This record gives sequence, C-alpha cells and structure tokens, in this order.
Amino acid sequence: MALKLSQKIGTTAVGVGLLITGAFAGAAPAQAAVDPFPTAKTCVVESDHVTVKLGSTGNSVKEAQCLLNRHGAKLVVDGKFGAATNTATRNFQKSKGLVVDGVIGVKTWQALLGSTTPPPSDPGRQVKVDRVIAYAKSKLGSRYVWGATGPTTFDCSGLTMRAYGAAGITTPRVSGDQAAKYPKVSKANAKPGDLMHWPGHVGIYAGNGKVYHASSSQGKVVLTNTWGSPTYHRVIK
Repeated sequence: MALKLSQKIGTTAVGVGLLITGAFAGAAPAQAAVDPFPTAKTCVVESDHVTVKLGSTGNSVKEAQCLLNRHGAKLVVDGKFGAATNTATRNFQKSKGLVVDGVIGVKTWQALLGSTTPPPSDPGRQVKVDRVIAYAKSKLGSRYVWGATGPTTFDCSGLTMRAYGAAGITTPRVSGDQAAKYPKVSKANAKPGDLMHWPGHVGIYAGNGKVYHASSSQGKVVLTNTWGSPTYHRVIK
C-alpha cells in the first residue's frame, strides 16, 4: 500500500505514530460514485443509489429492497441481491414499462423513488453549496475512521469527497490532491463551501470562521473554529 510520508500526526487523519499525508490512499477507491439522487429521502438506510444487480451487496441493495417492498414485494431487507430481489426487481420494471433486466440503475432508481426527472445535472452555485454544507452538517458526530469514505464513518478527505459528491462534484481521494486540483482564494474572499487545507488535513468552510471536518483527535465529524493558517480553495465556481 503506497502512503505519502510527510506530516506529523497533529495535522493528519491517521493513528498515533505514523507520518503520512491526509487520507488513506490504498484500499479506498480513487473516486466516489456520484449519487444521482442526493436529496432523496432514506427508505431504511442511507445509500448512494449506485447500480446494483444479482450478486451485489451493501446499503444500496438494502434501500432498493425497502423501496421494492413499498411497491408490493415481500423481501428480507438484508443488503444481499439474491434471486428473490432479482425477481422483485424484474416484476417492478415490467410494471413500470422499463427494460426488464433485473439491474437497478438510474431509471429503475428513479421509478422506485417516485421521481419524475433526475435532479438537475448542473444546478446553480448556491444550490451546490447548500448541498455540500447540508451533507457535512448531517454527518456531525459520525465516527472518524482512517480510510473511511462514509456513509457512516469518515476520515478528513473521505468526508469532503462525499460532501462535494452530494453536489455532483467528483474530487480526488487524498487531501493534498483535493487542494491541488482547485484554485486558491484569499481568506478575505473565502465563501461557504470552499475547501480548507492544512498539511495533511482538509475540511469544508462553513462561513463565519467555522469549518466542518472529520477530526482524528476528536474521533468524529465536528464543526469547529478555524485554526492555524489553512489555504482556501474554490471547488464550486
């Protein structure tokens, strides 16, 4: 596993004694899938509405099973896409005039969620900022885990990646790469939704001198006063 070595634990998101930069860069995916329905109400568990099919497992399967049950199926909501879930999916697709392939992709998710249209592909800046801030706020108190990218545990760049993903923005996985991708703005010109970067650590500027971040020292996602000399980066133009 390749890790960047540069910063002390006080400014990183890892366990005691390691000298690394930012977030886990090995087993975690390079980029998170963008949730096509970030504002959808949760059925039984929060998920990213990723494409699932026979053999899939996880939270998106659990939510799909819950939604299928609301449409008349009688599935065990166990997060395992087996034969019963496949049959229920095909029956649902047939009832909605969809392609009957047993694959829950964007169109089937849309029908399950009762949406008439997918969310706008490019909403205005303020809408995106609101989604990023709302996501970060909703995760306050979530446990810090090095290398975690949600939806219930996070490291610093895992939280920022997910929060921007809620606004349809795909960012790099590692904190330093996130900061390097976006232009700097001065502290005086910083706006809510900007990425804040310290060596080995990132957060989301909430405005009024506050920052949302997954704190390794506090062991959870927190809203705190800003500190030190971070750089500010304009992710949402």
